[in-house]
Parts: sequence; structure tokens; C-alpha cells
Amino acid sequence: MNPSQPLNMLRSPYTDIFFEKLDPYAKYKTYPVGTWLRMQSSEVRHCYLVRTGVIHLYRQPEDVLIGVFEAPSIRGLVPETGSLELSFRVAAVSEIACISYPDLMDIIEKNNLWEIFARHMQVLASSLFVHMAHITSPSAYEAIRFQLMELMSLSPAIRDNISAEKYIRSKTQLSRSGIMRILAQLKAGGYIVLNNGVLKEIINLPAKY
Repeated sequence: MNPSQPLNMLRSPYTDIFFEKLDPYAKYKTYPVGTWLRMQSSEVRHCYLVRTGVIHLYRQPEDVLIGVFEAPSIRGLVPETGSLELSFRVAAVSEIACISYPDLMDIIEKNNLWEIFARHMQVLASSLFVHMAHITSPSAYEAIRFQLMELMSLSPAIRDNISAEKYIRSKTQLSRSGIMRILAQLKAGGYIVLNNGVLKEIINLPAKY
């Protein structure tokens, strides 16, 4: 797999269509860095249209980073189940519109967008399957390899503002010492380029190490 190809952050080709169709119903606000927004409050489930900026999606209460998403992005289409609680943190100044899930379904119904919605959800399901398969990797190296490839797929503006170790640890809950040891070995072996802990380039990541 090409290390520059996004994995669990695959962008659906239907995102732009949704933004165009939902624009008359969306009221955007500008949110500063550090703002937290919940997917569900009280009995209301929310969907968020991120027109500009970057968000970090977390699983609560463990505070586990699930993914980094650059605009344009639609979050909240997949319902929370059981004790799963999702929230996201604004990582760069972002324009975001909030639409309740029932209202979104009503807009989809009135505008006959069910086929687009189904195809969009299919892309999300596929990327989620890839993500789950890799975070349950049988070895620490395989989990780290996946996260490095995922980190490399982000834009330099995002990648340059987070250390590879911190990104991997927030996504996998592996120990800091274990991550640093493998990163040091990969750097020494010429497999990756790190500058002050920031991932700059992937030369070649072997499937096994």
C-alpha cells in the first residue's frame, strides 16, 4: 500500500455533493482552536459539517484519538452505541455548522438524497473496517507502521505540528518508551525521516520488522 494513501481518513467522493445540497440549511460558525463539540447532548444527536479547518475526533471517556479530519468533512452520521461517546476538538480555526440528525434525515428525504447517502456510508464503513483491522494488529510494530502511514497522509500543516510519538500514542495507547524505541530503530535504519520528532518522510516501511 502506498504510504501516502489515507487509510481510516479516506475522503468520500460524495462529501462535496452533500455540502452543496445541505448548504441552504447550514448555518456556519467559526470555532477557535481547543473548542470541544459533542456528537450527542441530552437526547439530541448532532451532525457537523466542517467547511474549513481541522478536527480531532476522540472516543470518551478514555480520551482516545480516533482520527484527524481535514475539511471538508461531515461527522456524526454513524450513531453512537452502548457506552461509546464521541466528541471532537477543533485543531485549527474552523467553520462548522451543526444540524440535528433528525433534521438531516428530513433534508435527505425531501431532496431525494438516499442513494448518495447510502454510497457515502459505504465508503465510511470500508474505511472504518480498515481502521479497526489495524488498531487490533497483533504486534506493536504493525500498529505503529499503520499509524505512521496514516500520519504521512495528512497535510504538512497538520503533520508538522504534532510529534510522531504523540500521534501514535494517542491513537494506540502503546507505551511511550515502546513507541520511541521502534521509531528510533526505523530512523536509524533509514526507513523514515524524523526531524525533532516530526515525521517528514517515509522511505520504506517493511510489512514485518
